[in-house]
Amino acid sequence: MAAGLAQISVALKARGGHTLHVKIADDDRVSAANIGRQLFSPGDVGRPKADVIVERTNRFYGFSWESHVARITEATKLYADVVIAAVDSAKSRVGIEKATLDGLKENYRARTAYVLDVGNQTRFGQVVLGAFRKASGSITVDLPTVTMLYPELTDEDFNEQDQGPSCSLAEALQKQDLFINRDVTTPALHILWELLSKRRLSYHGVFTSLESLRRTPLPVDEDVWIRMNPKLKETFLRDTA
Repeated sequence: MAAGLAQISVALKARGGHTLHVKIADDDRVSAANIGRQLFSPGDVGRPKADVIVERTNRFYGFSWESHVARITEATKLYADVVIAAVDSAKSRVGIEKATLDGLKENYRARTAYVLDVGNQTRFGQVVLGAFRKASGSITVDLPTVTMLYPELTDEDFNEQDQGPSCSLAEALQKQDLFINRDVTTPALHILWELLSKRRLSYHGVFTSLESLRRTPLPVDEDVWIRMNPKLKETFLRDTA
């Protein structure tokens, strides 16, 4: 995602726009299992992932991105136009959405906040772009988030695939196939590029499969959202403040 965001930033500037200012937060450190799977080298092992990615990107492009060796939780307040959740647990997804919503409520300058969720299992993945909008002192939902479309993610006893630490790349590949991360980040970046460059969206998500090499788009369509979660018929676009 970081490499793609850098490309988007350069492209926006080339079109006469502003570059992106990105903050990367991650409390994890580079392990031997990350080498070959992500763009980390043996010399990066033991260093904070956020620091390595930001230092490398800033040096390459001359950016001034920021790194934060920290975990985003429900107690955090995020003041950002777009928050990208590239995490591997339902609890983290719930926390990031709440942190985005709380930050929007307190940020008097912001009117809209987007949450781009990017997640995957072994050979399958999903991308969902949600959007909150502030108007007249209340918050409404313009695009449902991943937890709204899949409310089971908010259950405390939700059973998800174990994505815990691996001691080697070979062990890690048993949990996630080699190119599944790239398979979900490419459409996620395209959706973000469409949003930033064209200011409109026909699709706000996608479901991918390396098993069948297929991608199924998620259209901006209330009927589709209600089929995925019938409760959205009663709650969609209602005040969430």
